[in-house]
Amino acid sequence: MTVRPGRVRSAVLVTASEPEPRSFGKQVVIGGLLDHLCARLGADQVHVLLIGRPQLERRPTPYSLEVLAKPSALEQLAAVSTRLVLPPHSSLQEAALWSPRLLASLSQALARIDADLEIWDTMRTGQYARALPRRRRVLYADDLFSKRYTSMLTRIKQDRSRVPNPLGEFQKMLPRPVRRLAASPAVYTPLLHVERRLAARSEDRAPEHFDTTLLVNAEETAELERRTGSRTIRTLLPLLREPKVHQRSFDGTPTFVFLGGLDFPPNRDGLTWFLSTCREAVLGKVPDFRLLLVGRGSENPPPEASAWGDRVTPLGWVEDLDAVLGSAAALLSPLRIGSGTKIKVLEALARGLPVVATAHGVLGLSVDEEDGCVVGDDPEQLAVLLARAADPSSNSQLSAAARTSWQQRFAPAVTGRAYDEVLGLTGDVG
Repeated sequence: MTVRPGRVRSAVLVTASEPEPRSFGKQVVIGGLLDHLCARLGADQVHVLLIGRPQLERRPTPYSLEVLAKPSALEQLAAVSTRLVLPPHSSLQEAALWSPRLLASLSQALARIDADLEIWDTMRTGQYARALPRRRRVLYADDLFSKRYTSMLTRIKQDRSRVPNPLGEFQKMLPRPVRRLAASPAVYTPLLHVERRLAARSEDRAPEHFDTTLLVNAEETAELERRTGSRTIRTLLPLLREPKVHQRSFDGTPTFVFLGGLDFPPNRDGLTWFLSTCREAVLGKVPDFRLLLVGRGSENPPPEASAWGDRVTPLGWVEDLDAVLGSAAALLSPLRIGSGTKIKVLEALARGLPVVATAHGVLGLSVDEEDGCVVGDDPEQLAVLLARAADPSSNSQLSAAARTSWQQRFAPAVTGRAYDEVLGLTGDVG
């Protein structure tokens, strides 16, 4: 048992990410966790404390959802101006979510719920746990932000890349003046250096305050173990639902899918790189190449898409991925920066969809051709692999390998057992 002994009958998740709708990776991860908790404990024993905007209309949920007002702009400015320079020396993303008022609200809500298990979603919310009475608690750290920032800084140094929206989803939580400043390379480059150092400090402190610290990438788990000497750090892959339909209808048309929100820096950077550098090589190998852009913000693709004409089609957020992925030749994941695990790849494998990717595009999953994934890191290699995926015979083989890999390594029946062990849950995996 990883958490402290004693049966878990109820659980509470503290998060600053909207659980629904599951329109991007983080929501998929949280949704899978909540699905599993509801299946094991019963929905009436699962609670979510969401740090967000109380006035928003939200879908009904099977679990209990309570919204605690996120810090106001004034509270954010006060926290950012003090906690970056004074103990406990928070990272910027932590400081932007800190508020004494919110600490009091969380303390009252947690005492009222009195759950057997607390799950804190990322370091941003986990900072509050350090100020509250010790209970059985798990930190779902997701990935190491310090690694993400390192990969961005490496890319900026190597090819002077301009990283759009470098702080990603978190940037939306910043006060508007800070948000505008953070869009400038002259500001975000030194900011990334500072944030990397402060994020690493928070990551290194986490095991002291939680029974278990969970990451989605085994290499990052090993790194944090080396940095802290803790043996309470575990790897827990995202738990995705089985797709409603996993029978493909690929007819040989070389249509590929780029899946992911373009407000996430690794996605926009990878797509921009592909569109700007791979056109000649790809069209030389796959003259009828088509690319569908699926995800939040994809209706506003990078300017580089214009050179491809109608070969690149933005679809925006798609409610049901089955139809789009079921008829495609393959998923294209040309990422160059980032951390954690690529959920888009799991979405593809679940549907038996081959994956053509860079090494960063399959990060955290240890997959290769035997898993239906082929990897190349320059335009010529990717062009060859895209042509291969477009060939019906090769596509059929890669598709079968992808679906087998999903069933044997990543399906709920497999991943769910790891969740039971790590969270101290009981019962058969459904």
